[in-house]
Amino acid sequence: MTATAIGSYATTAALKTLIGTTDSNDDTLIGLICDRVNQFIESTTKQPLSPISSATYLYDGNGLSRIWTVMPEGAATLGIGGLRAITTLEIASETNGTFTTATSTDYLLRGKHGVAGPYRWVALSDRATGLYSTFPVGRGNIRITATAGWAAIPDDVTAMALNLAHRMWNARQSGNQNIVVTDELGQNTVAQYADPMDKMTLKRYMARPY
Repeated sequence: MTATAIGSYATTAALKTLIGTTDSNDDTLIGLICDRVNQFIESTTKQPLSPISSATYLYDGNGLSRIWTVMPEGAATLGIGGLRAITTLEIASETNGTFTTATSTDYLLRGKHGVAGPYRWVALSDRATGLYSTFPVGRGNIRITATAGWAAIPDDVTAMALNLAHRMWNARQSGNQNIVVTDELGQNTVAQYADPMDKMTLKRYMARPY
């Protein structure tokens, strides 16, 4: 089975350990439950809560000295959580302009999400030596190559995911045949098995504009 979420918060191996089984007969079903839980986590928080390897992202310049890194251009429904480490930051003076590489000492990552999370802002130094002290207004005129997301999946998210998957497994064992299908509106049905504590955990990780 191919997972559709970026992060593996609940896994077949971990859930089988929690259930207390080594039997492989139900691996397909267990994998499907885990996949649905993982999708639910990312669709709720609007971002993966796991490491993202180095990639290049575009941002819109806003005329300010800092840019929110959680939602790059094109990330209308799922962000990246923020940036962990920047390899290259490039700035163009306008939309479709020529990019100039910023000196690494001219920018800083700020707004770390918790103790081990990514940084939600990149800011230009007030002592910048390059061409820009603010990000010029434009569309996709800020280009950043960086690693993103959490350095490791947070422990509370893993625990929540496995507890939720375990409840779904128990429901199936009790005769509920519809735990891994969508409802009449095509929505993931995992939410009905999430208790208030699960929802509080996810709320702490939701992507918010500022």
